[in-house]
Amino acid sequence: MKIYCDGSGFNGKVSKFGIITDEGKSSTMVFNQELTNNLMEYSGIVMAAIVASEGDEILSDSQLAVKQINGDWKCKEKSLYPLCRAASALIIGKNLSLKWIPREQNKADKVI
Repeated sequence: MKIYCDGSGFNGKVSKFGIITDEGKSSTMVFNQELTNNLMEYSGIVMAAIVASEGDEILSDSQLAVKQINGDWKCKEKSLYPLCRAASALIIGKNLSLKWIPREQNKADKVI
C-alpha cells in the first residue's frame, strides 16, 4: 500500500499534517499552535509509519525530511531529531520505504 503524507506549518490560524492511503483512507491532525512546516512534515511521516503495515511505501514531498530520515543528510535541528529517529526506527522495523515525490503528485495535500 502507498501512504501519502503532508504537513503545513502555521498559517496564522493552525498548523497541521495529514495522511491518505491509495485506498482513500485519511487522517488529519490540527494544532492551534505556531509549529514549523518541517515539524509538521516530519509528524506526517511518523504518523504514516505508525499506521503502515510491513512493506508499505510512504510518499512525501518534503525532500529535507525524506533525505534526513533515510540517512542521506544529517539532521542538525534539535527539535526535529527525535522525530527523525522515531521515523527511521519505524521504517527500518517495519521494512517500509520512504520516497520523495513532487508536490503536485502528493495526494495528502487534499486532506490538509
